Amino acid sequence: YSVLERINKNYPHILIESCCAGGGRFDAGMLYYSPQVWTSDETDALERLSIQEGTSFIFPCSSMGAHVSANPRCDYNTKANVAMQGSFGYELDPLRLKDEDKQLIKKQIEKYHKYYNLTHHGDLYRLINHYEDYSQCAWMFVSSDKKEALFTYVVPVKGLEYYQFVKLKGLDEGKYYYCEETKKTYLGKFLMEFGINLTFNFIYTGQSISLYFKEVKMK
Repeated sequence: YSVLERINKNYPHILIESCCAGGGRFDAGMLYYSPQVWTSDETDALERLSIQEGTSFIFPCSSMGAHVSANPRCDYNTKANVAMQGSFGYELDPLRLKDEDKQLIKKQIEKYHKYYNLTHHGDLYRLINHYEDYSQCAWMFVSSDKKEALFTYVVPVKGLEYYQFVKLKGLDEGKYYYCEETKKTYLGKFLMEFGINLTFNFIYTGQSISLYFKEVKMK
């Protein structure tokens, strides 16, 4: 602590990420000096679902080191959606990326900056507990003024249920929200009591979907 106290005092502009051995990586005292912690050496996005969900019960998502890696188990879309729940970053060899992956990563970085305040300072709602249902996982971030939200749904293992509706949380039931991906406008109460219909998105094992909602004024 004394060493980090001197470093932070002399170099306050430097972000220090902490990491300790084994499973006890997070130290509440260390967060004072290192507001970001390397959550786990396991960078597989699907394995990260339970790791990050459990960690989020005690520590803020902004403190969870989460990266997109070269792990081949799922595509870069799912890797980025899961990493977006934490600090977000990349750890891979860019020389081995395909051209289409490079273009996708550029868009993902733009998305990260667009949603930065939402994912780092918004309220987290766990919609589907991955510990209770291993076939799916869902969460969302909602801004404090309830004007915008980012919903993420991941399918680690494709289940038997064909019809899929996920009820959102934390919205203002009287506000209308426009979804950039579906190009549709929904009433907040509808999204929370009926849910978003994912039935026809055909999300299979290892795939995911991310939806951004923003308040709009209805005439």
